[in-house]
Amino acid sequence: MDAELLRLLWITFFAAVLADLSMALGVAPFFFLEDLSKRAAATLSAVAAGMMAAASLVQLVGEGLRRAPGLQAWEVAVGLALGALFYAGVARWVRATEGLDPFGLRESGGTAALMVVAAMTAHSLPEGIAIGVAFGSGEAGFGVAVVSALAVHNVPEAIAITLALRAKGLTIWQCLGWALFTSVPQPIAAPFAAGVMWFFEPLLPFGLGFAAGAMLFLVVDDLLPEALEEIDSSRTATAFTVGAVAMILLGRLVGL
Repeated sequence: MDAELLRLLWITFFAAVLADLSMALGVAPFFFLEDLSKRAAATLSAVAAGMMAAASLVQLVGEGLRRAPGLQAWEVAVGLALGALFYAGVARWVRATEGLDPFGLRESGGTAALMVVAAMTAHSLPEGIAIGVAFGSGEAGFGVAVVSALAVHNVPEAIAITLALRAKGLTIWQCLGWALFTSVPQPIAAPFAAGVMWFFEPLLPFGLGFAAGAMLFLVVDDLLPEALEEIDSSRTATAFTVGAVAMILLGRLVGL
């Protein structure tokens, strides 16, 4: 393998690993919080739903539309629809497959917890591709900017994941482990995308839309209904809005 290409792949890989590890910063504050009541957990679940919805529509879809302007927006729209259909199919399969329980996640947090992890893991794939494309562009500054922004962006994502999983009864250490796990696709996809940038770059709008569709379906199908089981619609809507506003402001802060 060419020495320059090998160097590029290693740099991209380690940059994506650093982005993944930044998830720990979003989980860290929860080590200082007390156990949650059912109402508090439901409220936090609604906040997480708002954060995920905002990340899907504002950041993922927004970035996809920026990369596919005008009539090319159909790529994002198709990705959005297929992502939702994919999530719906996976959710149905997971619920029907009682033996599926990686690392005891389903037993400790229920099917919804399993689906949170599945959706957020799928969501990380296009982010890993974006890191790889940025470094593969040949502009080191662009690569550093993208991975830095995603590292900061991973912090509120980890908060959203922790809120959702804590609401399902998982411990903080379990939340930390699963938060880090959901970003594993980043260091896997990043070097591969860097090596074949010319192939992956045209697929980014579709991939971003796909991840957004999966997360939106998760929000409506799992997180909001479960919040409504413990708190009224007004409190759910308020918490959802707070989460959405927080994610939008955080995204704007890091330029996403």
